[in-house]
Amino acid sequence: MNIIIEAPFKISENDREIIHSKLQYLSRYESRITQINVFFKNDGGNLKSEVVCEIRILVPGNDLFAESSDPIALKAFSRAYSAIKRRVKERRKKLNDHQSPIREINELVNNTY
Repeated sequence: MNIIIEAPFKISENDREIIHSKLQYLSRYESRITQINVFFKNDGGNLKSEVVCEIRILVPGNDLFAESSDPIALKAFSRAYSAIKRRVKERRKKLNDHQSPIREINELVNNTY
């Protein structure tokens, strides 16, 4: 799994380690993650300087995406991470639910013979 972090400002090494460790945790829920892109950008449209964090997870099929904003970059990441983690769990549940009828049929066939 490749993790790419891009920002127009300096991200401390400690913050990078926190981001990497949290994103590595997602592989527990989805083993087919090929790449994760984390983009930070400054939202200059508001009176307050807000940081927008976008997380995109590349998996076979449709990519997963989440976005959040906060004046503090790590808080923006934390909120986006919570949203993307929820989407990864939902995707896993949907795939498992889709596979369950096939498993049940295989179990019936294997147990009857």
